[in-house]
Amino acid sequence: MTGKTTDSLPSSTLPSYRNPPVNEVFCGLRFDPPDKLRIPHIGYLWNKFREDYPIIQHAPPIASTKGEILVDQAIGMPLPRVWFINKSDDQLVQFQVDRFYFNWRRRKNDYPRYNHVIKNFESVLDTIIEFFNEFDLGELKTIEYELSYINHIPKGQGWDTPDDLPKIFSDFVWTQKRTRFLSNPEKIAWQAEFSLPEKKGHLIIDLKQATRTEDKVPLLVLKLKTIGIGESANKEAVRKWFDLAREWIVRGFTDLTTPEIHKIWEREKNA
Repeated sequence: MTGKTTDSLPSSTLPSYRNPPVNEVFCGLRFDPPDKLRIPHIGYLWNKFREDYPIIQHAPPIASTKGEILVDQAIGMPLPRVWFINKSDDQLVQFQVDRFYFNWRRRKNDYPRYNHVIKNFESVLDTIIEFFNEFDLGELKTIEYELSYINHIPKGQGWDTPDDLPKIFSDFVWTQKRTRFLSNPEKIAWQAEFSLPEKKGHLIIDLKQATRTEDKVPLLVLKLKTIGIGESANKEAVRKWFDLAREWIVRGFTDLTTPEIHKIWEREKNA
């Protein structure tokens, strides 16, 4: 499902919430894989992050947009994705041969807001550009930017069954009539896609149900993902795109959800 909406409004009027349901935010940049990059280089990269991100983990590689896993051409083996994680486990840097991400994820602390996330992402970008230059890996040629917010809405926070979804989401309607064959749905999944202004990318909305791992509480998981073509790794150009993406995510989140649930999330006045 795709749609077109109006151009952006001044960012000073962005909606704001004291208690937003955001559980994870990540900024990412996909780039052309450098031919000279080898697995030992990743150890040198970790040294640059190690003071702030002392814990390292492997993770399954992320496939390309065509569903392909990048491999080392010399030996035919998949190239790894690594995580550099901070001590409090709420921030990490992900790196693989064709992309990197900075993630904030909810642990004990509240969401520290966009400025914290974007500044950490910019710091990671600076470090990776420095790393490319130091080891003569060539220019960091960007392909795509990504900013995503993942929201967890637990059962009891404005809803108890899928019948309550219209209380949270303005556009969700299930009309139950006596003559219908189907009863009310037990599980819901929904997705929509919208164009950003001036062909700068897309906002993708994804809603699904899940269960929280630690306590088995049912969740509504609302993901708002923005992707766009990266013009360059120039800091000013990158920041301009991410600010636009953030604006669309925040406005889109508010547009999709109801004033009733905004009270639970404590929407601030004049925002």
